[in-house]
Amino acid sequence: MMGGLGVAVVDPVSTVASNPASYASLQRTAFETGLSIRSSTFTSNGSQHNGRRTDLMGLSLGVPFGKGRWGLGLGVNPVTNVGYRISDVQPLPAGAGEGSVTHNYTGDGGLNRAFFGFGWVLAQKHDSLTNGYRLSVGANVNYLFGTIAETRKAVYPTFSGFYNTSVVSSLVLRDPTGNLGVQFQGDLKPRKKLADGSLSEGLRYLVGVTAELPTKLGARRTDLVTTYGIGNSGTEIPFDTVYFADGRKGTVGLPVGLGLGFTVFDQHWSVSAELRQRDWRQLQVQVDGYALPNTLASSSMFILGASYRPSGDLVGGTFWKRSIYRAGVRYNSDYLVVDGHQLTEMGASVGISIPVMGSTTRSRLNFGCELGDRGTTDDGLIRERYAAFYVGVTITPDGRERWFRKSKIE
Repeated sequence: MMGGLGVAVVDPVSTVASNPASYASLQRTAFETGLSIRSSTFTSNGSQHNGRRTDLMGLSLGVPFGKGRWGLGLGVNPVTNVGYRISDVQPLPAGAGEGSVTHNYTGDGGLNRAFFGFGWVLAQKHDSLTNGYRLSVGANVNYLFGTIAETRKAVYPTFSGFYNTSVVSSLVLRDPTGNLGVQFQGDLKPRKKLADGSLSEGLRYLVGVTAELPTKLGARRTDLVTTYGIGNSGTEIPFDTVYFADGRKGTVGLPVGLGLGFTVFDQHWSVSAELRQRDWRQLQVQVDGYALPNTLASSSMFILGASYRPSGDLVGGTFWKRSIYRAGVRYNSDYLVVDGHQLTEMGASVGISIPVMGSTTRSRLNFGCELGDRGTTDDGLIRERYAAFYVGVTITPDGRERWFRKSKIE
């Protein structure tokens, strides 16, 4: 709901897996999950088509411990999604008679990530007015896994003399990887005690740095090419297996990814800027029989985001004052280069987190929407305009409870 910020973000009741150093700022045990619903319009060469998909955004659990100096984060979430269905009708080759051949292309699957990590306050110093600094570091151990399945079919007219052909390919990827993070908080404007005895709010800053470590994923590719006919009921009747290769092994080497973020905040509001970069030209694919369909480029993402909470850090207050209002914009130079065009994406998002279960808990419902534009129609390419709606829930214990803490009897 803030454009996708994560490098220089801390939330006392949210697991920000993009920078594991943020785990050390957890104040409550927090369980989170959510859904995204995306509706897209694709435009190319004057034609227009619509698509819609619903995805689970994942599950996460954050737990503070060690008297506020340690935090744990774990969960699972999707990293990439593949989903398309394209049909292309072309006339039969010269001398093959009249009629046309239909080429159908479908793709499904993607990569998921299971992560487990810790954040630790390496150094901190505060005075009685909470002025001071805080340096935290963190690391995640991630396990990437998933399957990308692609099907290509050529369907010919009956009695044309050609067999229908189906090519089914699957690429299975899995292996561990990791990401590191550092965050430093300091004072831009220290809090002061005023003449009437109250305290000024002050102004703080947060700098975050992340690194997604380079790694090689184990890959296994399977290809099956068959010819088939179509029965009276429309079912496919296989004729012959033309080619089959099962489990050809290889590796996919992912390049390093870097992130840098800066946030200015006080008790009520925050403003953040973030830059992420990954040079996908360094991607190494060593899988027999597989080649990248397009040229890759260095990808950069620029994000600006802000949040506002009228009641600040106070748990009490009215419903609307305890809500958190968020907004963000994003510009992304994509890693894909198609026909000499490096794709770009722009998006803008807004959202609100509303409190639930009374005023003694930090549990909340999260709602957001995003409008975006990706790609171009130049040279016959496809442009996607999309609207996405997000809904999620954050569950924390009541303020009078302490989860995962041993009770002591004196």
